[in-house]
Amino acid sequence: MRTDWRQTLWWFIGATALFLALMAAFRIQLGEDHEEPLAIADVAGVWQGSDGGRLTVRADGTADLERVTRPGPNCGHSTDAPARSYTGPATWAFDTYPDERPGIRFDYQGPATAQLCKVYLVVIPQKDSAKGYLPHDPPGVNYIRSPSQQN
Repeated sequence: MRTDWRQTLWWFIGATALFLALMAAFRIQLGEDHEEPLAIADVAGVWQGSDGGRLTVRADGTADLERVTRPGPNCGHSTDAPARSYTGPATWAFDTYPDERPGIRFDYQGPATAQLCKVYLVVIPQKDSAKGYLPHDPPGVNYIRSPSQQN
């Protein structure tokens, strides 16, 4: 009976050691898959949306947003305003929307209440251009920046 108890203990220790080794390898693998940080060259330029929206991103941290879907009702827009989009100036900074890839955040004052509004652009760099999307946009709306449109 003693040998069964000892054998079970060794099996338990071995299985625990294997589990811990696999978890460590998994964590190391996750750490190696980090993405390169975005650079101004990855985001500066004109982004054209498939829904007609347009984002003009300048290297100095300023931007112009045209026909960009409002991020929500608490963004400082009048509740009786029929427009569901914003057109006007903004500033931008590198930021990451929760649970998304890196990108940029646009900040602008809501026209009705001057409350700060935030719009995120998730950026997916590609070889000769970049594409992205606004997480609050309807599914299927994408933005594309081509090198020939950079400022």
